[in-house]
Amino acid sequence: MPRYRFSDFTLSRRKRLLIRNGHQLPLIPRYLDLLIFLVERRRDAVHRREIFDRVWSDVIVSDSALSQAIRTLRRTLGDDPREPRFIRTVSRHGYQFTFPDVIEEPDEDVPEPMPVRAPDVESDLSAEARSAKAEQTWQKVGASLTALITGATRACAGSALAGAAAGIAGGLLLSVAPGNTAPLAMVPVLVLVGAGAGAVGGLGVGAGLAVAESSSRLRNAVGLTIGAAAGGAAIGIAVQWLMRWSLAAVVGLNLPIGGGVEGLVIGAAAGVGYAIARRPGQAVRSRIYRAAVVAAFCAAGALALTWAGRPLVGGTLHLIAREARGSQINLTPIGRLVGEPGFGPLSQALIAACEGGIFGFGVGIALLRRRSHADLTNPSSDAQDLPRA
Repeated sequence: MPRYRFSDFTLSRRKRLLIRNGHQLPLIPRYLDLLIFLVERRRDAVHRREIFDRVWSDVIVSDSALSQAIRTLRRTLGDDPREPRFIRTVSRHGYQFTFPDVIEEPDEDVPEPMPVRAPDVESDLSAEARSAKAEQTWQKVGASLTALITGATRACAGSALAGAAAGIAGGLLLSVAPGNTAPLAMVPVLVLVGAGAGAVGGLGVGAGLAVAESSSRLRNAVGLTIGAAAGGAAIGIAVQWLMRWSLAAVVGLNLPIGGGVEGLVIGAAAGVGYAIARRPGQAVRSRIYRAAVVAAFCAAGALALTWAGRPLVGGTLHLIAREARGSQINLTPIGRLVGEPGFGPLSQALIAACEGGIFGFGVGIALLRRRSHADLTNPSSDAQDLPRA
């Protein structure tokens, strides 16, 4: 087992020491492993993937953890990242140990580091430990916030597009339904309503899923279901309060607008579907197939709400149109398409199932992405699709 000498440093693999001029330099074990690996592979620019596989193969890490390790090594070696003597950053690839005069020799007679007073050693090591712990804490916080924002944004965008598509389909269907009196100009209105409702719902469900994904305790089927349900319920309660207040204040309508329960049920359904679709056995299936799994559960949740007398967007629009004077968005003609005299139980169930299914598909297609390098190298990230801490 060789040891390495470069500049004023001696790096001993056997004794796991970094010594400078006879004095031991404290490094936490993984940072020492990283330095040894870079020195061993000094003739190559080492890819981040190889570093993760070698140094962090058994723990959860992010790219920021590697960046922090490199900063600590540079500080210990007295290196300048702008004019590096020891560690060079290879853009969009990884790192390389670049000091040219590395002497490799048998690691048999490594001189013991000069004794240092115990209080000083303990102080240095405790300071290093506190610094490492603080760095890890901030890394986790930053990674969790990034995961939350990214997951919520993706779900918001996907469900907004799905809601817009539902608005187009619903508007065109209503325009050709027998007995319809609404003009074709209602289509863009329904598109805006669908996109807005989808975006708001996706924001809550996506945020809940992201929070669950970023927690090791909640990164399971139960945790994902709870997270998505909580996010959906929170956003649903906010929308429910806003809609009731707006209708009462602007047009004088006091209607039993829902939101909280609906968000809870649809969010829970999305969480269950997402948990199933992200299982390792489902990773080989297409993204569309897995999104359809989420859509199926959301459609089932929407049907359950309809049978319980709690309509979603379409049913709520029909309720408002029925109570408001002169409203042209009335879904009674759609009921006639399925043989009902009005907007009856069957047409309500069909509209709700379509709404829930399209929403779930939008959320699923946005979040169920092909696994990234971090997913493949981090054991805790297996079969996950959202960004993680």
